[in-house]
Amino acid sequence: MVRGRSASGDSGRAPTVLQSISMHRSSLTPGEDRAATYLICHYPAAGLGPMARFARSASISPQTVMRLLAKLDIANWEQLQERLRTELATEQSSPLGRWTAYRPRPVGSADWLQDLGARIARNVTDTFAALTPRDFESMAALLADRKRPVVIAGGRFTQQIAVVLARHLQIVRGGVQALGTLSAAWPDRLIDVDKRTTAVAFDVRRYSPETIRFAAAAAKQGATVIAVTDDAKAPITGYATYSIVGRFQSVGIWDSITAHLAIIEALVARVTELSGDRTADRLTRIDAIRAVFEDDT
Repeated sequence: MVRGRSASGDSGRAPTVLQSISMHRSSLTPGEDRAATYLICHYPAAGLGPMARFARSASISPQTVMRLLAKLDIANWEQLQERLRTELATEQSSPLGRWTAYRPRPVGSADWLQDLGARIARNVTDTFAALTPRDFESMAALLADRKRPVVIAGGRFTQQIAVVLARHLQIVRGGVQALGTLSAAWPDRLIDVDKRTTAVAFDVRRYSPETIRFAAAAAKQGATVIAVTDDAKAPITGYATYSIVGRFQSVGIWDSITAHLAIIEALVARVTELSGDRTADRLTRIDAIRAVFEDDT
């Protein structure tokens, strides 16, 4: 019991597995460090499967895994999995809830930045791996079709990604509207949505009622809805023809939207390719108009 309190600090809360690794990193042997690095780069999925598979994937022995767990004050593999499941449940709560459960790294912790970078990189990799090429191509083709108007809406934080998508598509193809943050004005835009329209809706936890209503209204009027969210069971997916699920777990209390931005950049790149010479012509005409505004004479 004394050991448990010591491991959790004065607050009585246990550190996360990543925090435990960071605190003990300097004392790890090369084999233990290899196991820790593998867990960081494949966090938390690598720790939720069998220990034998983890050991093979990390190219270390099961005995090395157990020595690492002992240094992290984790009794066995089952306890590691329980802690990881608890962390996953905590991630579903608000930032305030995660802050309450969070233990900041010690001042001068050398591994904090690397751990965060590894987590964000894994989010991007996992997001792209989960998206089937056929669905990606179908979404890109819809967004590239100039006969189909595009309307885009986002939530509190995802609105900024919605704007990135809208701004790029406005340059590449035109006929694109970003609905903005004033949801009271959305019905004025939705009135023109029909079966020819492609609607893109961004919504991540904690889910926005306004964005869900936008997707529902667009689908009811016949639009093809593309949902960009964080969970295949998110409310918005019930109204979508296609869904992009981006991972956004982070090392700290704030979620990361890097993976969602990366997949949007991929869509923009593919839409540009599908638009072909029409995009080059459009860019030429845009530059000609821009020159008028930049002319000082």
